[in-house]
Amino acid sequence: MSVADIMILQSLFGLAVVILEFPSGYLADRLGHRRALVIGATLSIVGWLAYTRAASFAAVAGAEMLLGAGSAFVSGADRALLWTSLGEGSRHGAYPRWEGRLRVASQTSEAVSAAAGGWLYTLAPRLPFWLQVPTAALGLATIVALRETPRPRAPSPRSHARRALHVVGHTLWRHRRLRAAMALSVALGLASYVMVWLIQPYLQLRGVPAAWFGPIWAGAHVWLAGVSLVNARVVSAFGVRATLVGCCLLIPLGYVGLAASASVWGAAFYLCFMTLRGLQGPILATLMQADAPDEDRASVLSLVALVFRLAFVVAGPPIGVLVDRAGLETALAVLALVFTALGVAALALFAHAYRIERGAGS
Repeated sequence: MSVADIMILQSLFGLAVVILEFPSGYLADRLGHRRALVIGATLSIVGWLAYTRAASFAAVAGAEMLLGAGSAFVSGADRALLWTSLGEGSRHGAYPRWEGRLRVASQTSEAVSAAAGGWLYTLAPRLPFWLQVPTAALGLATIVALRETPRPRAPSPRSHARRALHVVGHTLWRHRRLRAAMALSVALGLASYVMVWLIQPYLQLRGVPAAWFGPIWAGAHVWLAGVSLVNARVVSAFGVRATLVGCCLLIPLGYVGLAASASVWGAAFYLCFMTLRGLQGPILATLMQADAPDEDRASVLSLVALVFRLAFVVAGPPIGVLVDRAGLETALAVLALVFTALGVAALALFAHAYRIERGAGS
């Protein structure tokens, strides 16, 4: 597949998330977070089973969309369940540490699976996909074993459509802090996520043997896990605003470093994006959790994920075409300019929103 093909597939994954992300979050708030997680895990199992049989671009696209649907039902409900669980013991202040631990576990698992994935592929090309099936089934079993504490339910709205529109309007227009934190989360997240799909073409261009792709990917995610683990300490030492400014500076450093380096060692600049992901995620997730209404928390978090996925659906294919036509180094230089501008603009909006709210006493 070309880079454009890969970006199109990921955009289809994102499209499935966009279609179901907010409705699934809304259902999680109304029916329970655990039920939404069960639906998401089941769709993931079906998606991986579809991948084991896929033999064409269309079949792969269908599998990606099933996985996207599963991701939509999990996204928002998982973090909302974590927040409410901590709230039962009045431990919301510990959320950044738990968010960091969650990311450490996730990235460590990805690092281990990436290191093993290349070897499994050499044994049988479909073996990594088959092994995803029992892994997804284990996730479903874990969710089934959970016991969700009943939450006080808000009165059932007369119109769910009106309530959903109210949540969207409250998050995107009326609540300055939520809107600003979401914009910064999407800008920083997109800058780092795009590079996830460009690092392998970059390694190929620099002549790195394919056998090293897995270990390099694993090492990068171990780095990300380490950054996530010390996130709370970094924020405590430098403060939220200074840490987020540093995140914005990592964008041009990473893209320009990769574009300018002709050596294999230039791949080390990829760690800028891993550092960015490990720092900004827990910070902004905590701020958005604190501002989200209790009865609509999963809806708000799902809306954030929806906007991010929609941004990638729009940006992904043109970026893939840019890489195929202009070359990777030129594309990286262009992306450095674009994403730095977006990051700085979003950070300015964030700082302005929080300064106004603090001045208003909220």
